[in-house]
Amino acid sequence: MAHGSTMFTHHYTLDYLQQVFQGNDAMVLRILDVFEEEVPKYFDAMERLGQEGRWRELHPLAHKAKSSIGMLGMHALLEKVLLIETLSRSGKDDQTLLMVLNSARQLLDAGLGALSADRRRQSPQPEQENGLGTKGNWSDQGHRMYRA
Repeated sequence: MAHGSTMFTHHYTLDYLQQVFQGNDAMVLRILDVFEEEVPKYFDAMERLGQEGRWRELHPLAHKAKSSIGMLGMHALLEKVLLIETLSRSGKDDQTLLMVLNSARQLLDAGLGALSADRRRQSPQPEQENGLGTKGNWSDQGHRMYRA
């Protein structure tokens, strides 16, 4: 796992969630569950609408996705989603919108892959202790969770 202080770019960070939920790992994990379940559905729907040429209908889905993406510090993906939201409102430049949507999907898939891999690694093993006398959980190792 990479540590944040040396990272220039990353797929995601849990800093915001850990700050907001102040050590409530159950809430952080719930947010991650919802993210992994819902955001790919928004992208699937945007891709379907794009294939049907219904570009103006993308912006509500992009709008829904952006807060979740922002909470996970996925800044490059957030920039793409904001652009999708803006371009789809205008209904102009379908080729650019398609390229941005494809690029955003690649960033989402990379972020989801990194998040999923990290969550599997962080899953506590029943017999393992973390050295603090408690079973391991998402943030008990004192690391800022980044993924590049």
